[in-house]
Amino acid sequence: MQLFICSNLKITGKEVMVDNATEIVNQLRKVLRAKPWYKFFLQDYAWEKRYNVELLSFSKDGFSAVIHWKEQHQAINNQFWMLIAIPNKQEKLELIVQKLTEIWISNIYLWSAERSQVNDINENKLVRLNRIIREAVEQSWWRGLPKLEVIKDLKMLHNQRKFVIFDIENSDYDKLDRSELPVLWVIWPEWWLTQNDYNKFPNWYVIKSLWDSVLRMETAAIVWWWLIKNNKIG
Repeated sequence: MQLFICSNLKITGKEVMVDNATEIVNQLRKVLRAKPWYKFFLQDYAWEKRYNVELLSFSKDGFSAVIHWKEQHQAINNQFWMLIAIPNKQEKLELIVQKLTEIWISNIYLWSAERSQVNDINENKLVRLNRIIREAVEQSWWRGLPKLEVIKDLKMLHNQRKFVIFDIENSDYDKLDRSELPVLWVIWPEWWLTQNDYNKFPNWYVIKSLWDSVLRMETAAIVWWWLIKNNKIG
């Protein structure tokens, strides 16, 4: 059953109205061919309530539905952060963002490494990436919407997170134990990290080996995150 995430739910008794939702209306009408009494789910952006509803009618850019029941959930407290060098192709970035969302990650930070061919993400691309995130949450039925942010200065994260960097080193390396901090996992660009990149990290960090394989960037981000989430890497 289809799930839609909405920021403008207006609930009166057993009825919910949604305005300014042209994209959802188009999907209901043109893709799902929804008629009155079509059943689906709505979820608010607070991630506390999910509603099982039946469609009543469409308006120009919205719709109304009757609520059958709702689920109440606590907000997700676990925070999982990954710092990713901006890849050179938009489709790679879209794939990474989509799959990390499906596996569930709370924060995705993008930064320009020295060898990154793309140095920034414009507003239109950010809008598209956030749409991909929302659609991935709807598809995977996760409770939370990951936060996507472009980071210009890594110093703002120095005292918040323990940097764990996936690199081609053959053994793990820890300059200084910062185990009391939550982890920020770092994925490097395809042409390796430079010394200037390392100079932007805190005076302490951890290197995790990438074994003997040289992985594509999107492969490294997705596979390593799956291993992390399944407690294969600590």
